[in-house]
Amino acid sequence: MEAVVSLSLPDNWITDVVEQFPSVIKVIDSKTSSNGVRDLVQIEVENEDDLPKVIEQVRNNPNIFNVDISAIDRGKALAVFSTNQCMVCRLLAGTECFLTGSTTRNGRMSWTMLVTEKKALQDLIANLEKLQAGPKLVKLTEIAGTDELTQRQEQITRMAYERGYFDFPRKVALRDLAKAFGISTSTLSEILRKGQRRIMTRYFSEHRQY
Repeated sequence: MEAVVSLSLPDNWITDVVEQFPSVIKVIDSKTSSNGVRDLVQIEVENEDDLPKVIEQVRNNPNIFNVDISAIDRGKALAVFSTNQCMVCRLLAGTECFLTGSTTRNGRMSWTMLVTEKKALQDLIANLEKLQAGPKLVKLTEIAGTDELTQRQEQITRMAYERGYFDFPRKVALRDLAKAFGISTSTLSEILRKGQRRIMTRYFSEHRQY
């Protein structure tokens, strides 16, 4: 499911990143330490060229220290660091809520998240209420398993597959594919994400093991 939640929280490094760079931030673990919070975070950017910029932004954040970041793919990195004020990390750690976007308007933030379980979203909202963040569920959309690929999405996803975009390491860069189709990298990234989601949804709906 895709959820949109409106809330009021101080600025933090996660919202700073997702507002500037199309990316998904997953807080894998968050532990309390003597000088703050120690976090293990996965950062995945849509445009692989943005990864060095995101890493630099994290390193230069005055509230983040003892940083250890390792790139595990061209567009993905694992980061371990300490922070003295990241309520978002504490809230998201260990949940099945993946932050994919954040915008700010009229003093309130709007989080867009991918959610695998409704209970995870309910628990997150309850914790936000405890922080007096005034959370409001704006929208909850279930990703339908009956969606079919459009002809354009199938064409682009197939070519990306045939040219080795999904290989590790990748045989073709996102910007080169975008140039071949005459579209922007952000548009191509969105098309590929939708294509992958629909392919995976269809596959898992046809191969249920329970």
